[in-house]
Amino acid sequence: MPEKPSPADYLFLLRPMILIPVWTFCLLGAWHGSRTTGTPLDRTLLLAGIASFTAMVAAAYIINQITDRATDRASGKLFLISHGVIGLPAARAETGILIVSSIAAAALLLPREFVCILLAGGALGAAYSLEPLRLKKRPVLDVLANSLANGVLNTLAGWAAIGAPLEGLGILAPYPLAVAAVHLSTTLADVEGDRACGLRTSGVVLGRRTGIIISTVLMAGSLAVAAPAGNDPALYASIASLPFFIVTSVSEGKKSFGAGILLPAKVSTLAYSLAAGFLFPAYIPLLAVVIILTRIYYGKRFGIRYPSL
Repeated sequence: MPEKPSPADYLFLLRPMILIPVWTFCLLGAWHGSRTTGTPLDRTLLLAGIASFTAMVAAAYIINQITDRATDRASGKLFLISHGVIGLPAARAETGILIVSSIAAAALLLPREFVCILLAGGALGAAYSLEPLRLKKRPVLDVLANSLANGVLNTLAGWAAIGAPLEGLGILAPYPLAVAAVHLSTTLADVEGDRACGLRTSGVVLGRRTGIIISTVLMAGSLAVAAPAGNDPALYASIASLPFFIVTSVSEGKKSFGAGILLPAKVSTLAYSLAAGFLFPAYIPLLAVVIILTRIYYGKRFGIRYPSL
Protein backbone atom coordinates (compact mmCIF):
# COMPACT_ATOMS: atom_id res chain seq x y z
CA MET A 1 0.00 0.00 0.00
CA PRO A 2 1.25 3.55 -0.67
CA GLU A 3 2.39 5.42 2.42
CA LYS A 4 0.06 8.35 1.73
CA PRO A 5 -3.60 8.02 0.78
CA SER A 6 -4.49 8.93 -2.79
CA PRO A 7 -7.52 10.94 -3.96
CA ALA A 8 -9.07 7.62 -5.00
CA ASP A 9 -8.80 6.38 -1.41
CA TYR A 10 -10.86 9.32 -0.17
CA LEU A 11 -13.40 8.72 -2.92
CA PHE A 12 -13.82 5.03 -2.17
CA LEU A 13 -13.99 5.74 1.54
CA LEU A 14 -17.54 6.82 0.66
CA ARG A 15 -18.31 3.19 -0.27
CA PRO A 16 -19.95 3.82 -3.65
CA MET A 17 -21.11 0.21 -3.97
CA ILE A 18 -23.42 0.51 -0.98
CA LEU A 19 -24.49 3.97 -2.09
CA ILE A 20 -26.21 2.24 -5.01
CA PRO A 21 -29.31 1.38 -2.90
CA VAL A 22 -29.46 5.04 -1.83
CA TRP A 23 -29.62 6.17 -5.44
CA THR A 24 -32.00 3.36 -6.37
CA PHE A 25 -34.59 4.15 -3.72
CA CYS A 26 -34.31 7.91 -4.23
CA LEU A 27 -35.10 7.39 -7.91
CA LEU A 28 -37.98 5.04 -7.12
CA GLY A 29 -39.33 7.48 -4.55
CA ALA A 30 -39.25 10.36 -7.05
CA TRP A 31 -41.02 8.25 -9.67
CA HIS A 32 -43.74 7.20 -7.24
CA GLY A 33 -44.11 10.74 -5.92
CA SER A 34 -44.60 12.11 -9.41
CA ARG A 35 -47.11 9.43 -10.44
CA THR A 36 -49.02 9.37 -7.17
CA THR A 37 -49.44 13.12 -6.72
CA GLY A 38 -49.25 14.32 -10.31
CA THR A 39 -46.18 16.43 -9.55
CA PRO A 40 -43.88 17.04 -12.56
CA LEU A 41 -40.67 15.11 -12.21
CA ASP A 42 -38.05 17.87 -12.14
CA ARG A 43 -34.80 16.06 -12.86
CA THR A 44 -32.64 18.99 -11.78
CA LEU A 45 -34.23 19.01 -8.33
CA LEU A 46 -34.01 15.23 -8.21
CA LEU A 47 -30.28 15.25 -8.97
CA ALA A 48 -29.73 17.94 -6.33
CA GLY A 49 -31.67 15.85 -3.82
CA ILE A 50 -29.73 12.69 -4.62
CA ALA A 51 -26.42 14.55 -4.32
CA SER A 52 -27.37 16.05 -0.97
CA PHE A 53 -28.71 12.80 0.44
CA THR A 54 -25.71 10.87 -0.89
CA ALA A 55 -23.32 13.21 0.93
CA MET A 56 -25.18 12.74 4.22
CA VAL A 57 -25.31 8.95 3.89
CA ALA A 58 -21.66 8.79 2.84
CA ALA A 59 -20.76 10.72 5.99
CA ALA A 60 -22.67 8.12 8.01
CA TYR A 61 -20.74 5.36 6.24
CA ILE A 62 -17.43 6.93 7.22
CA ILE A 63 -18.60 7.25 10.83
CA ASN A 64 -19.54 3.58 10.72
CA GLN A 65 -16.08 2.62 9.44
CA ILE A 66 -14.45 4.67 12.20
CA THR A 67 -16.46 3.00 14.96
CA ASP A 68 -16.21 -0.46 13.37
CA ARG A 69 -12.50 -0.37 12.60
CA ALA A 70 -11.73 -3.15 15.08
CA THR A 71 -14.36 -5.52 13.70
CA ASP A 72 -13.41 -4.64 10.12
CA ARG A 73 -9.77 -5.42 10.94
CA ALA A 74 -10.81 -8.76 12.42
CA SER A 75 -12.95 -9.55 9.40
CA GLY A 76 -10.28 -8.44 6.92
CA LYS A 77 -12.44 -5.91 5.10
CA LEU A 78 -12.90 -2.16 4.53
CA PHE A 79 -9.17 -1.60 4.71
CA LEU A 80 -9.03 2.17 4.39
CA ILE A 81 -9.58 3.06 8.04
CA SER A 82 -9.25 -0.32 9.72
CA HIS A 83 -5.76 -0.84 8.26
CA GLY A 84 -4.61 2.75 8.65
CA VAL A 85 -4.57 3.81 5.01
CA ILE A 86 -6.58 6.91 5.95
CA GLY A 87 -6.02 8.34 9.43
CA LEU A 88 -8.83 9.18 11.81
CA PRO A 89 -8.31 12.98 11.62
CA ALA A 90 -8.59 12.94 7.83
CA ALA A 91 -11.63 10.65 7.94
CA ARG A 92 -13.34 12.92 10.46
CA ALA A 93 -12.54 15.98 8.36
CA GLU A 94 -14.06 14.35 5.28
CA THR A 95 -17.14 13.49 7.32
CA GLY A 96 -17.56 17.09 8.42
CA ILE A 97 -17.17 18.42 4.88
CA LEU A 98 -19.81 16.01 3.60
CA ILE A 99 -22.33 16.89 6.32
CA VAL A 100 -21.92 20.64 5.90
CA SER A 101 -22.12 20.40 2.10
CA SER A 102 -25.19 18.17 2.29
CA ILE A 103 -27.15 20.47 4.60
CA ALA A 104 -26.08 23.64 2.77
CA ALA A 105 -27.16 22.29 -0.63
CA ALA A 106 -30.49 21.10 0.75
CA ALA A 107 -31.22 24.39 2.52
CA LEU A 108 -30.42 26.43 -0.59
CA LEU A 109 -31.96 24.30 -3.33
CA LEU A 110 -34.56 21.89 -2.02
CA PRO A 111 -37.99 21.91 -0.35
CA ARG A 112 -38.30 22.15 3.42
CA GLU A 113 -39.74 18.64 3.61
CA PHE A 114 -36.58 17.28 2.01
CA VAL A 115 -34.41 19.10 4.55
CA CYS A 116 -36.37 17.49 7.41
CA ILE A 117 -35.96 14.04 5.85
CA LEU A 118 -32.25 14.67 5.31
CA LEU A 119 -31.71 15.65 8.94
CA ALA A 120 -33.68 12.61 10.10
CA GLY A 121 -31.45 10.43 7.95
CA GLY A 122 -28.32 12.00 9.39
CA ALA A 123 -29.55 11.53 12.95
CA LEU A 124 -30.44 7.90 12.29
CA GLY A 125 -27.04 7.29 10.69
CA ALA A 126 -25.31 8.68 13.77
CA ALA A 127 -27.52 6.65 16.12
CA TYR A 128 -26.70 3.50 14.17
CA SER A 129 -22.95 3.79 14.76
CA LEU A 130 -22.34 5.99 17.79
CA GLU A 131 -22.73 5.41 21.50
CA PRO A 132 -24.79 5.48 23.60
CA LEU A 133 -27.42 4.16 21.18
CA ARG A 134 -25.22 2.41 18.59
CA LEU A 135 -28.13 0.58 17.04
CA LYS A 136 -25.80 -1.62 15.03
CA LYS A 137 -25.06 -3.73 18.11
CA ARG A 138 -28.70 -4.03 19.18
CA PRO A 139 -30.56 -7.02 17.75
CA VAL A 140 -33.74 -6.23 15.81
CA LEU A 141 -33.07 -2.50 16.13
CA ASP A 142 -30.18 -2.80 13.68
CA VAL A 143 -32.51 -4.24 11.06
CA LEU A 144 -35.28 -1.74 11.83
CA ALA A 145 -32.83 1.16 11.54
CA ASN A 146 -31.67 0.05 8.10
CA SER A 147 -35.23 -0.61 7.02
CA LEU A 148 -36.21 2.90 8.07
CA ALA A 149 -33.13 4.53 6.56
CA ASN A 150 -33.01 2.81 3.18
CA GLY A 151 -36.58 1.66 2.78
CA VAL A 152 -38.39 4.76 4.04
CA LEU A 153 -36.18 7.85 4.28
CA ASN A 154 -34.38 7.21 0.98
CA THR A 155 -37.64 6.89 -0.94
CA LEU A 156 -39.14 9.87 0.86
CA ALA A 157 -36.04 11.89 -0.03
CA GLY A 158 -36.62 11.29 -3.73
CA TRP A 159 -40.34 11.93 -3.30
CA ALA A 160 -39.81 15.22 -1.46
CA ALA A 161 -36.90 16.41 -3.62
CA ILE A 162 -39.15 16.97 -6.63
CA GLY A 163 -41.63 18.92 -4.50
CA ALA A 164 -44.31 16.21 -4.37
CA PRO A 165 -46.67 16.53 -1.37
CA LEU A 166 -46.23 13.79 1.23
CA GLU A 167 -49.52 12.02 0.62
CA GLY A 168 -50.46 8.61 -0.76
CA LEU A 169 -47.31 7.12 0.79
CA GLY A 170 -48.83 3.66 1.20
CA ILE A 171 -47.44 2.73 -2.21
CA LEU A 172 -43.98 2.66 -0.63
CA ALA A 173 -44.91 -0.12 1.84
CA PRO A 174 -42.97 -2.95 0.12
CA TYR A 175 -39.62 -1.17 0.29
CA PRO A 176 -38.86 -1.29 4.04
CA LEU A 177 -39.68 -5.00 4.08
CA ALA A 178 -37.34 -5.68 1.17
CA VAL A 179 -34.57 -3.61 2.75
CA ALA A 180 -34.99 -5.42 6.07
CA ALA A 181 -34.68 -8.75 4.26
CA VAL A 182 -31.50 -7.70 2.50
CA HIS A 183 -29.87 -6.13 5.55
CA LEU A 184 -30.58 -9.09 7.80
CA SER A 185 -29.08 -11.43 5.21
CA THR A 186 -25.91 -9.32 5.01
CA THR A 187 -25.41 -9.46 8.79
CA LEU A 188 -25.17 -13.23 8.49
CA ALA A 189 -21.95 -12.92 6.48
CA ASP A 190 -20.28 -11.01 9.33
CA VAL A 191 -21.33 -13.27 12.19
CA GLU A 192 -17.83 -14.56 13.04
CA GLY A 193 -16.12 -11.16 13.03
CA ASP A 194 -18.96 -9.45 14.91
CA ARG A 195 -19.13 -12.17 17.53
CA ALA A 196 -15.36 -12.07 18.04
CA CYS A 197 -15.59 -8.32 18.74
CA GLY A 198 -18.55 -8.65 21.06
CA LEU A 199 -21.16 -7.16 18.71
CA ARG A 200 -24.64 -8.64 19.20
CA THR A 201 -26.11 -7.93 15.78
CA SER A 202 -29.30 -9.61 14.63
CA GLY A 203 -27.15 -12.03 12.64
CA VAL A 204 -25.15 -13.02 15.71
CA VAL A 205 -28.23 -13.47 17.90
CA LEU A 206 -30.37 -15.32 15.36
CA GLY A 207 -27.69 -17.42 13.73
CA ARG A 208 -27.51 -18.21 10.05
CA ARG A 209 -30.36 -20.68 9.77
CA THR A 210 -32.97 -18.63 11.60
CA GLY A 211 -31.64 -15.40 10.11
CA ILE A 212 -31.94 -16.48 6.49
CA ILE A 213 -35.40 -17.92 7.11
CA ILE A 214 -36.60 -14.61 8.58
CA SER A 215 -34.98 -12.75 5.67
CA THR A 216 -36.95 -14.94 3.29
CA VAL A 217 -40.19 -14.24 5.13
CA LEU A 218 -39.50 -10.50 4.97
CA MET A 219 -38.89 -10.60 1.22
CA ALA A 220 -42.05 -12.67 0.81
CA GLY A 221 -43.86 -9.97 2.79
CA SER A 222 -42.55 -7.33 0.41
CA LEU A 223 -43.92 -9.32 -2.50
CA ALA A 224 -47.24 -9.87 -0.74
CA VAL A 225 -47.90 -6.16 -0.18
CA ALA A 226 -46.51 -4.92 -3.50
CA ALA A 227 -49.54 -5.82 -5.62
CA PRO A 228 -52.20 -4.44 -3.23
CA ALA A 229 -50.13 -1.27 -2.88
CA GLY A 230 -49.99 -0.90 -6.65
CA ASN A 231 -46.20 -0.86 -6.62
CA ASP A 232 -45.09 -2.55 -9.85
CA PRO A 233 -41.32 -1.93 -9.48
CA ALA A 234 -41.33 -3.59 -6.05
CA LEU A 235 -43.57 -6.40 -7.34
CA TYR A 236 -41.24 -7.39 -10.16
CA ALA A 237 -38.04 -6.87 -8.14
CA SER A 238 -39.40 -9.00 -5.28
CA ILE A 239 -40.49 -11.74 -7.67
CA ALA A 240 -36.93 -11.82 -9.04
CA SER A 241 -35.35 -11.78 -5.58
CA LEU A 242 -37.48 -14.18 -3.55
CA PRO A 243 -36.35 -17.46 -5.20
CA PHE A 244 -32.74 -16.74 -4.20
CA PHE A 245 -33.75 -16.21 -0.59
CA ILE A 246 -35.70 -19.45 -0.67
CA VAL A 247 -32.86 -21.45 -2.24
CA THR A 248 -30.32 -20.07 0.24
CA SER A 249 -32.68 -20.80 3.13
CA VAL A 250 -33.17 -24.39 1.98
CA SER A 251 -29.42 -24.79 1.43
CA GLU A 252 -28.59 -23.94 5.06
CA GLY A 253 -26.33 -26.53 6.58
CA LYS A 254 -24.54 -27.39 3.35
CA LYS A 255 -20.86 -26.62 2.96
CA SER A 256 -21.59 -24.14 0.20
CA PHE A 257 -23.96 -22.11 2.37
CA GLY A 258 -21.35 -19.77 3.82
CA ALA A 259 -19.99 -18.85 0.40
CA GLY A 260 -23.46 -18.11 -0.93
CA ILE A 261 -24.93 -16.25 2.01
CA LEU A 262 -24.66 -12.88 0.27
CA LEU A 263 -26.22 -14.09 -2.99
CA PRO A 264 -29.82 -13.09 -2.08
CA ALA A 265 -28.69 -9.59 -1.11
CA LYS A 266 -26.70 -9.19 -4.32
CA VAL A 267 -29.56 -10.39 -6.50
CA SER A 268 -32.09 -8.21 -4.69
CA THR A 269 -29.88 -5.12 -4.97
CA LEU A 270 -29.47 -5.80 -8.68
CA ALA A 271 -33.20 -6.42 -9.19
CA TYR A 272 -34.26 -3.18 -7.52
CA SER A 273 -31.52 -1.24 -9.28
CA LEU A 274 -32.65 -2.58 -12.64
CA ALA A 275 -36.22 -1.62 -11.78
CA ALA A 276 -35.03 1.94 -11.19
CA GLY A 277 -32.95 1.73 -14.35
CA PHE A 278 -36.00 0.74 -16.36
CA LEU A 279 -37.70 3.95 -15.20
CA PHE A 280 -34.53 6.07 -15.54
CA PRO A 281 -32.45 4.50 -18.35
CA ALA A 282 -29.42 6.75 -17.74
CA TYR A 283 -29.04 5.05 -14.36
CA ILE A 284 -27.86 1.78 -15.93
CA PRO A 285 -24.61 3.12 -17.43
CA LEU A 286 -23.91 4.95 -14.16
CA LEU A 287 -24.17 1.65 -12.28
CA ALA A 288 -21.85 -0.01 -14.79
CA VAL A 289 -19.26 2.74 -14.37
CA VAL A 290 -19.39 2.54 -10.56
CA ILE A 291 -19.01 -1.24 -10.57
CA ILE A 292 -16.16 -1.23 -13.11
CA LEU A 293 -14.23 1.54 -11.34
CA THR A 294 -14.71 -0.18 -7.98
CA ARG A 295 -13.39 -3.44 -9.39
CA ILE A 296 -10.35 -1.65 -10.87
CA TYR A 297 -9.66 0.28 -7.67
CA TYR A 298 -9.80 -2.68 -5.28
CA GLY A 299 -7.83 -4.86 -7.69
CA LYS A 300 -4.99 -2.38 -8.05
CA ARG A 301 -5.05 -1.02 -4.49
CA PHE A 302 -5.53 -4.18 -2.43
CA GLY A 303 -5.22 -7.05 -4.90
CA ILE A 304 -8.73 -8.30 -4.26
CA ARG A 305 -11.73 -8.93 -6.47
CA TYR A 306 -14.50 -6.60 -5.30
CA PRO A 307 -17.33 -6.53 -6.02
CA SER A 308 -17.41 -10.25 -6.66
CA LEU A 309 -20.24 -11.96 -8.47
